[in-house]
Parts: sequence; C-alpha cells; structure tokens
Amino acid sequence: MVRPALASVGASRALFRPTILAVRYASTAPSDAASSSTSTSTSTSPTALPLTWPAYLSLRRQRRLWSTLFTVPTTLAGLTLGGGYFASIESDPTQLIMGVEPMFVYAGATVGCMALGYLLGPTLGSSLFSLTHPSLSRGNPAPLEVMDREFFQRISKRRGDPSFQSVNNPAPDFYGEKIVSLSTYRRWLRDQAAYNRKAMHGVPDGSE
Repeated sequence: MVRPALASVGASRALFRPTILAVRYASTAPSDAASSSTSTSTSTSPTALPLTWPAYLSLRRQRRLWSTLFTVPTTLAGLTLGGGYFASIESDPTQLIMGVEPMFVYAGATVGCMALGYLLGPTLGSSLFSLTHPSLSRGNPAPLEVMDREFFQRISKRRGDPSFQSVNNPAPDFYGEKIVSLSTYRRWLRDQAAYNRKAMHGVPDGSE
C-alpha cells in the first residue's frame, strides 16, 4: 500500500510541475516584453537637447556680457603694468634698439601689453562664467558645449556666402554674435535672406 501511495504522489508532482513552470514563464514573459519594448523605445527616441533655445540664448548673452565686462579691467591692467614697467627702465637716447630710439620701443611694448590684456579679457570672463555655472559647464559633453555645437551648426547652414559680399552688400553678422533671443534669431534669418537675394539676383532689400 505504501508503494502505490508514493507512486500517486510522484504522479501528482509530475502533473503539477509543468503547470508551475508554465505559470513561472507566463509571469516573466510580460516583464521581458516590457523591457524589450522599453529598450526599443529608448533606442529609437531622438536625442533631446539639454536646454531650451530661449534658456540657452539667455545664457549665451550673459556669457558674452561677462566676456565684454572683463575686457575693460584686463586692458587697463595691461596698460598700467606695461607702462609702469617700461617707464621704470632707465634708457640712453644714444643707445638705439634695432635702429629705433628706446622711448618709441617702450611705448610700442606698452601698447602691446594693453593689447594682450584686451585679448585675455574675453577668455577670463568666459572661464569665470563657467566656474559660476558648474552644472552647465561640466560633463562629457557639457550642456553648454552641446548647445554651442548645435547653434553653430544651424548658423553655418543658414548664413550667406561671404564671398559674394560687396561694399553695398556686406555679409550680415557672419558668426551670429548678435543673436541673443528668438526674435533676434528670426531677424538674423531675414537679414541673411535679404543678403542672398541681393548677392545672387541683385534684388534690392524690401526695406529700402
């Protein structure tokens, strides 16, 4: 009597085992399908930009303002330091430097120091702007770097050919430096279209 009972128990286990396996596979199948659909939708979705265009143009305007403001103190610092240094050097007017009087050489060197400060101003201002906005300037790639690349790609596709410019029809804002908002971007597009019409067909601008 014991063996038939054990045989019946084994048979019942054999009957229930496929059912348990079927339930297990049925429970995991939807999750696998959901994960595959999620991965497919993620791979096919377009890459979104890290910033909106109005926000980026506002930040771009602030960064340019920082660069412009820092140009003033760096230029004055170059002039002051260069002038103070070369003014302190004792020179003999009879001792020429490359055939030029030392006074003129030192004056030119002072102007060179002032020009160096003028060139360092935008770089210093942009660097300080990046330090004060770490969330936008850090990363690989950084959000501002991504937006700068996208912006200049759009500008390069839509700007006019500068080889057709003339005295009466100069190329308008070739690098898009005056674009600080969506309205100025639309105005830039209109200026490029007017420039192309005048350059290609000699059609006068509608505002003239």
